[in-house]
Amino acid sequence: MTPIIDTYQNYEELSAHERKGIDYQILHKRKGDQLLVLSPHGGGIESGVSELIHELTSNYSMYLFEGLKVKGNQVLHITSTRFDEPICLSHVHTHHYTFALHGYGETDVHQTLVGGTDRERAAETVKRLRWNGFQALLQSEADRFSGTHPHNINNQCLTGKSVQIEISQAQRRAFFDDFRRRHRCKTQNDQFYKYTNVLKQVLNLYE
Repeated sequence: MTPIIDTYQNYEELSAHERKGIDYQILHKRKGDQLLVLSPHGGGIESGVSELIHELTSNYSMYLFEGLKVKGNQVLHITSTRFDEPICLSHVHTHHYTFALHGYGETDVHQTLVGGTDRERAAETVKRLRWNGFQALLQSEADRFSGTHPHNINNQCLTGKSVQIEISQAQRRAFFDDFRRRHRCKTQNDQFYKYTNVLKQVLNLYE
């Protein structure tokens, strides 16, 4: 997998060239200060992640940075170690834990890579996904998707403890009968709900 080369190095650069409300939007809500479920790469940036976040966060705080472009949303990708959008920072800095969802470009394998600094909950996430028939791998600090770098937006919460999951494109496609953006919110299938129910079990461990 070829690493993504970002067009913009931080949010200030992005916001100077892209139109908020037209090219991208920011969605957020606060429910207490225990857990924030987030993605800096929603909408058309890493397709299918936003729908998962919305399904998971009826009882939890949520942050989503979403690409809205008809095409070319990849230019809105800012890697997690440099993602510094102010609303996101304000939420992360005032929550005890984070649970972050991402997508990566693998198109052949249905797989979830689980990392983050909260090793116990990361391992529990892998275990529960596997119990329910999903392929999941626990990432070590040496892995590309480990999610353990201290500058990672996930790890700037009050405890510094995060879980980060990276879902292959093949797996994300399998959650919807129609993967096109305007249809995803209406075509979630049994695999989508089976997967999100597993993640809800993990999120319940924070209560």
